[in-house]
Amino acid sequence: MCNLSNTTNLEFVKTFQYVSHIPTFILGLIINLVALWILCFRLKKWTESTIYMTNLIFSDIFLLFSLPFKIHAYRVGGKWHLGPGFCAFVESLYFVNTYGTILLIMLISLDRYIAIKHPFLARTLRSPRKATLACTVVWVCVWSASIPNYIQIDSNLPNEACFTNFSEFWEKGIIPLCMETIFLISAVTVIFCSIQIIGTLQRVEEEREDMNMRTSMNVISSNLVIFLLCFTPYHVAMLLYLLVRQCYIANDYLAPLRIFLQISQCLATINCCLDAMYYYLFIKEFWKSKVKSTEETVSTHTS
Repeated sequence: MCNLSNTTNLEFVKTFQYVSHIPTFILGLIINLVALWILCFRLKKWTESTIYMTNLIFSDIFLLFSLPFKIHAYRVGGKWHLGPGFCAFVESLYFVNTYGTILLIMLISLDRYIAIKHPFLARTLRSPRKATLACTVVWVCVWSASIPNYIQIDSNLPNEACFTNFSEFWEKGIIPLCMETIFLISAVTVIFCSIQIIGTLQRVEEEREDMNMRTSMNVISSNLVIFLLCFTPYHVAMLLYLLVRQCYIANDYLAPLRIFLQISQCLATINCCLDAMYYYLFIKEFWKSKVKSTEETVSTHTS
């Protein structure tokens, strides 16, 4: 390893964290709880889409739960008094659910791609049980990845820094590269599925001039842009910062890249609020199908 100069967080970075995390926590919690209530108590229909959506909501809620403790950790610096075990827990909540969200968005894109692009194949590949199994695999994988964080706990250091001491994380470089790989695979999948879905819906819209198709295309396009805007800067910053720590880039860039990394982390958490675009699309679709089914039942009984 090369010699790295000590860097300090600038005050405007901490201010930026407050400005982004506090509204994200409040709005995100409200949006996700409302969406969860609608899915569980209003729609009451467990299909592939609602299963993926419910898991995405829980992933966002868990990540949001970590934000107040992340703010507290940066505020107190090296005076963390909540214990190393709890520190490992909230760190895991933050990082695990960031990638839980990324993988679940990828699964949602794949599910919609199969349903729209390959409707006959969907009868074999799609089912509520398979959706539940896919979500379970995601949860097991991402939470298993946090096990090393608990193994490294030192109970003799009750006041250790939290959300700041990641020197071993950067020195080995294996975990950051795995995170980059997960994002790259997910991003390529989401882009491919979104383009294919939009292309299919455009052809259907030309034939039917359906307003619902146009709305669906707009939401899918918006979700793709939001996904890339929220998570791409963070992973670009992570890769560049890793290259500096591994001495592939000059040490002079360490301080600005650290600031870039912290700001891009804040942008990534905003996705917890912007996931509302997904909720809007799915809830609107299911609500309309439920109303249509009710109207058909009433029409049958009256005739």
